[in-house]
Amino acid sequence: MVALAPVPRTPAPPAPLRVLGVDPGTRLMGWGIVDGQGSRYVAVAHGVLRVRADLPIAERLGALAAGLRRVIAEHLPHEAALEEVFYGKDVRAAVRIGEGRGAALVVLADAGVPVTGYANNVVKKAVSGGGRAPKERVLTMLTRILGLRESPETLDASDALAQALCHHQRRGIALGGGGLSPRMAEAIAQARGQSPRQPGRSASARRKL
Repeated sequence: MVALAPVPRTPAPPAPLRVLGVDPGTRLMGWGIVDGQGSRYVAVAHGVLRVRADLPIAERLGALAAGLRRVIAEHLPHEAALEEVFYGKDVRAAVRIGEGRGAALVVLADAGVPVTGYANNVVKKAVSGGGRAPKERVLTMLTRILGLRESPETLDASDALAQALCHHQRRGIALGGGGLSPRMAEAIAQARGQSPRQPGRSASARRKL
């Protein structure tokens, strides 16, 4: 009997890394899920958690935390990206975002999801090529890079998707990859010809506090 040589098997490609991006607040909390595999990124889902503005802060944070737990239970992210607290002239805004960020950190820790924090200008540069880009430009870039048929309905959701996409890019660079997918590099190159507007805290940013 002639022994047959074993047929080599092609190794299966690694499973996509699922990242949850969170844009913290105490009235609105944006969230976005992005899968990444090699240089391909796919927006899985996104949305905004909302609570009544007239509720005490403890109840608002509790409700947002409960909503984030549901998002995690449904989508099972492997890692998370969370906006760092910015320090500027508006101390109240920094405190409120810090409170929302703390609630998100507790939920993510309970779920066993590793978290990485990114400053706002780092996220903007990763997604749009400029650290001072306005939110609207970041939104446009996200739509191009992720191939979205429609832009996210709110800037809170787009900010969360940007956090997730930034984490994929930075993680790819840390692992020795180029970090930029062809679609991302092309979108950033096209956007460099646009004139960015002066940054400022938008109405969306004020509402989520």
